[in-house]
Amino acid sequence: MRKFACSLLLLLTLAMPALADETSTAQALQERVRAFHADAPHEDLKLRVIYFHPADREPQSNYQARVNRIVLDIKDFYDTEFARIGLQDAELPLEMDGEEVKIHVVKGAENHDSYGYDVQYGLKILREIGQQLRGQVDPEREFLLILCGLCDKQDKGVYKIYSPYYGLGDANQVRGICFAADCEMLDTLNLTKTKEPFRYNEHNRDQRRSLADFNTVFIGGMAHELGHGLSLPHNHELSSERDKGTALMGSGNYTYRAELIGKKGSFMTLASATRMLSHPLLTQSNKQRFDRGHVRVSDVTFQGTGKALTVRGKVESNIEPFAVIAYSDAEGGSNYDAFQWTEEVRPDGTFEITLDEHKPGPNALRLNFCHVNGATSEVSYGFTANERGEPNIQALQDSLIKGDIEQKLRSGDFHAAHTLAASYWKAHPETTIAEFLQQCQAYQGNTRLRALQDVTENAVFLSDIQAEKEEVEFGRPTRNAIYHSRRRQGSGFFLMPGGQIHGKGLYAHAKSNYTFALDGTWKKLTAVAGLQPGAPEQGSVVFIVQGDGKELYRSERLQGSNVAQIELDISGVKQLELITQAAGQGSRGCWSVWGSPQISR
Repeated sequence: MRKFACSLLLLLTLAMPALADETSTAQALQERVRAFHADAPHEDLKLRVIYFHPADREPQSNYQARVNRIVLDIKDFYDTEFARIGLQDAELPLEMDGEEVKIHVVKGAENHDSYGYDVQYGLKILREIGQQLRGQVDPEREFLLILCGLCDKQDKGVYKIYSPYYGLGDANQVRGICFAADCEMLDTLNLTKTKEPFRYNEHNRDQRRSLADFNTVFIGGMAHELGHGLSLPHNHELSSERDKGTALMGSGNYTYRAELIGKKGSFMTLASATRMLSHPLLTQSNKQRFDRGHVRVSDVTFQGTGKALTVRGKVESNIEPFAVIAYSDAEGGSNYDAFQWTEEVRPDGTFEITLDEHKPGPNALRLNFCHVNGATSEVSYGFTANERGEPNIQALQDSLIKGDIEQKLRSGDFHAAHTLAASYWKAHPETTIAEFLQQCQAYQGNTRLRALQDVTENAVFLSDIQAEKEEVEFGRPTRNAIYHSRRRQGSGFFLMPGGQIHGKGLYAHAKSNYTFALDGTWKKLTAVAGLQPGAPEQGSVVFIVQGDGKELYRSERLQGSNVAQIELDISGVKQLELITQAAGQGSRGCWSVWGSPQISR
């Protein structure tokens, strides 16, 4: 017994420095945020719960009592994690009706078969909620958890679930919307029923779980999607955090409350808590809430030894940045596998943070700066890690200079971009971005468009030719470079379908159409079709070529780095159309590109 007690004491002693470090960091960050809001009027902001059901279905059985237990349990999870991390007097505020969670019930305008999982249905439900609760709820400036009673019990006791289940992607300090499914079998009272089998169908897939597992996944999923609604991104627990369980914003929906049945449950990372502690729901302040943060990051340096990567720099902003979260995010995986570290940004804007865990292969180093008003800003650098997880410092330095050059290209300062590219290449012949630097020195901006009848050469790029029609779903038609916006972090400057740089090409965010008038004398079209790197993973596109209204070519559904090599006979064609269509759930992430589209005689 004494030996056991000594061992336990040793384990606690070893764990204390890490715990103390997390607690002291969290409390220092909280003090910074509270100092900023000290002179602001106290607001009464609440997380509000909406219950939606279709016109031909009643709410799920016993929904009031079940939803009350579920939402209060999720609040308890958040509040307990805030306290464990070290935040003081931090709670997730709910809109209450006495001792019960206030539930706003909205009956849909249409029957159950008019709703489904896809984003279009979530937006449709949100519009109906806005119409019915006008003057009571403002989806543009509030934080809403929307539970959808879109679940039917079918033959043999199988439940079919067809509800939206996600956080809308524009969550920030101004508003946040998330959707989750309700089912009459969802109840915190069922979290321990491991012996009872349960069958359900979601996304047209039959599933078999225990009733306990079903509740863990779906109630945990609700807590996870609420995180997205409160602007939390995916992140993964570090190896040093595995004793705590699974990060909620990683795969924590699969382990939610698993401690009730003797397993490791879910927890909140310091990174998630840091983003939350400046959220208006916790600060109860509107001070600068509706201002957008802008950052300038300078004096960035990278230093590495083994797996450890230390990043130093300085950040300037119109809204005080109080913390930096560094994510080491492996390519793919929808950020679920993004390791995370958190440090304070000093009052003078300088910061230093060390990352010591990376997946082998291509990665992104994302620096997320948290502002005191709840906003965040991010910069990103690409790098690779070897099979031992050791980062390539040269690749990070290359990524840093690449960003500087791209900024000059976007601003139109081509001479400065050419000069910087040439000098860096000369000083760093071992660079990993030689092709990029070569392309930079050749780039002269969008060339003056030519009328096709003036072309005397036997081949010409369509990006150099006047079009009859050019339309894209998002942004504006752009030639020989990617359309850039603040949301396109990591998209680069040059067109790069499949990761290969193309000096000539057409940005064509699906759905899109570029139409060219030919004279019937051109015989061949060649192009490389694919998505721009950095596109959200749900983006998928079909590329189509039409000649005189007849379909000449249709690609397979292209996603990620997949490309289609196009070589097509266009003999006699007088009207050539290059078309892209979204192939997935909506057009988000459909950053489609026609690389080097060339016609020849």
